[in-house]
Amino acid sequence: PLIYAMDEAAGRVYPYGNYCPMWGRYGARKPVRTVNEARKILQEYFADESVKIDRIDEKRWYFQTEIRDKDDKLIDRLIVDKRTGRIRSIY
Repeated sequence: PLIYAMDEAAGRVYPYGNYCPMWGRYGARKPVRTVNEARKILQEYFADESVKIDRIDEKRWYFQTEIRDKDDKLIDRLIVDKRTGRIRSIY
């Protein structure tokens, strides 16, 4: 099962200390080359959550996106490292 670190007061889920049997800790643990690959990793990471993965921007070393709740409120800003597939919060 997925385990999320939560801000209990806000009920928010963050990608800290997580382990997913399919992807390993913090993401894919393999190079991520395209926006579509980054989106797939994030969709699987947040599969059990009712969140929206916003537009994904490609930077030199990573992909960056915002995670929003069902009311379009910003929950977190994330990056997916292109070399490692690691998902990190930058919020």
